[in-house]
Parts: sequence; structure tokens; C-alpha cells
Amino acid sequence: MNDVVMTATSPPLSRLKRRLTSNGSNAWAWFLLIPSLLLVAGIIVYPLIMGVSLSLHTVVLNRPDLGRPFVGLDNYIAMFRDPVMGTALRNTVVYVVVGVVLQFIVGLIAAALLNRKRRHIWVARTVVMLPWFLPPIAAAYMFAFMIDPRYGVLTKLLGAIGIDIGGQGILADPQLALWGAMAVELWRSYPFFALFLLAGLQGIPGDLAEASSLDGANGWQHFRFIVWPLLRPIVFISTILEAIRLAASPVMILLLTNGGPGDSTQVLSLYAFQQAYQRFDFGYASAISVALLVMVVGFAIVYVRANSAREK
Repeated sequence: MNDVVMTATSPPLSRLKRRLTSNGSNAWAWFLLIPSLLLVAGIIVYPLIMGVSLSLHTVVLNRPDLGRPFVGLDNYIAMFRDPVMGTALRNTVVYVVVGVVLQFIVGLIAAALLNRKRRHIWVARTVVMLPWFLPPIAAAYMFAFMIDPRYGVLTKLLGAIGIDIGGQGILADPQLALWGAMAVELWRSYPFFALFLLAGLQGIPGDLAEASSLDGANGWQHFRFIVWPLLRPIVFISTILEAIRLAASPVMILLLTNGGPGDSTQVLSLYAFQQAYQRFDFGYASAISVALLVMVVGFAIVYVRANSAREK
């Protein structure tokens, strides 16, 4: 009788929970995951399906008379015939690989210098982290003015020590423009690695350094056999996140050069953006985006497996 009264007066959610867990199943856990699954489906799965669908159709917004015909793999075939795609692919690889390596090296040096017990060291840490919090548009236009061929303060400083960057400037030189954009990205993004690596260094017990020194290990041996193995998980996560961001985000190049001069700084993400929002060809832009997604996912899988094999 008491069970009947309790069941009748218990909240509907409690009754549902008892029903879902009565047979020892995990249905209740799946029920609680429904909001998260719906969010993932709305933010990730649905846009991905729509992107793949657009890549299989001709969708030109300023040509409504064309309709939306199904063209199959025509957009992907067009990519192999597009001469800009080769340049964009090569620049993307250089931009991501060199960018991540340089950011990691500078970030590691900054983290090692900041991992010291000094008075007011927090001031230096704050100053080092400031570029990461600076909006990309502010960093881009600030550096564009600093390297201006006529008025830029960096241009004048380089000229004072005998380095001539030419009358057209770095960003207007097809041979230097990509490296100029990478330098700006390096200045703005190396604090990302510095923050991760500094947190990892501070998590290493100081007793390990004392023990290694008592065993006769020098600084390099301490770093190689103690510090680096402990930092490897952080290095793995930070490098893959930054590589994905550089491959998928054309913001800095868009603001500095917009892919020029010519196509010397063109990258895949920027080319897809231009096809969609300047030429309104969303079908071809979606095909480029899907190809870039496959490349990024493939890189991530290979990188994860290589790291797992190294750990084993």
C-alpha cells in the first residue's frame, strides 16, 4: 500500500528514472545525454551534412535561374583542374607546419623563462600573454602599419641596420608576404603554447630536479629524460589544436593580404571563404571545405596514432 501511495505521489521524473533503471540498463544515462546529443547534432552533425550536400550541388546565390541541380562530384573534379588549388594547398601546408613549429619553439622558450620563482614574475607573465588576448584585427592592422614601406617603425629600424625590405613592403612582395603573415601570427599565437607549457612545467615536482642533479644529470639530460616525457601529453594536445586552428582559420591572412599579392598567400580556408562570400558559389566553396575537413581529420588520425605508438 505504501509503495502504491509513494508511486502515485512521486514526481514524474523520479518515476521515469525508476522505469529506465529497473532492469539494470543504462537507458537513464542515455536519457540524460539527450540534450547534449541534440546540441552536438545541431552544431556539428547538421552543418556537416548540409556542407556535404551543398558540395554535390550547384549553388550560386547570385544566379537563382540556375536553381540547385545535383552535379555529383563535379565540384570536386573542378578542384583538381583549378590552378589556384595547388598554390593554396602548398601555402596551407607551409603555413600550418612552419607556424606550429615556430610557435612551439618560442612558446617553450618563453615558458622556461617564466617558470622561475622571482619577485613580480607575474608582471612578465602578463606581458607575455597579452598578444593572445589581442583581437586579430587589431594585431593585423597594427603590424601592417609597423611594416609600412614608408612610415613603418619596423621598416625604419631594419633600414637603420642595413636591411632593405624594398619599396613595396613585405606584404606586397610575393616572395615575402606569406612569411610576413606568419610572423604576425607567430607574435600573436605563441602565448598559446607558452600558457600550456608553463602550466605543465609548474606541475612537475621540484624534487625530480634535485634527484636528477644528485644522479649527475646535466640540464639537457634533465630536460630530455624527465621534463620532456612529462610535457609530451601537453605538447600533443596543444600542437594538434593549434594546427587545426591555423588550417581552418584564415583570419590573419584575410586581414593582412586577402590571399595576395596574386595568390602568393592563398590558403584553402581563405579560398573557400572567397568562393562563398565574394563569388557566391557555395557549392564549390563547400567542396573545398569538405576536402579541407578530410585533410585535417586525416592529419589528426595519423598524429594521434603516431603519438600512441610512441607512448607504447
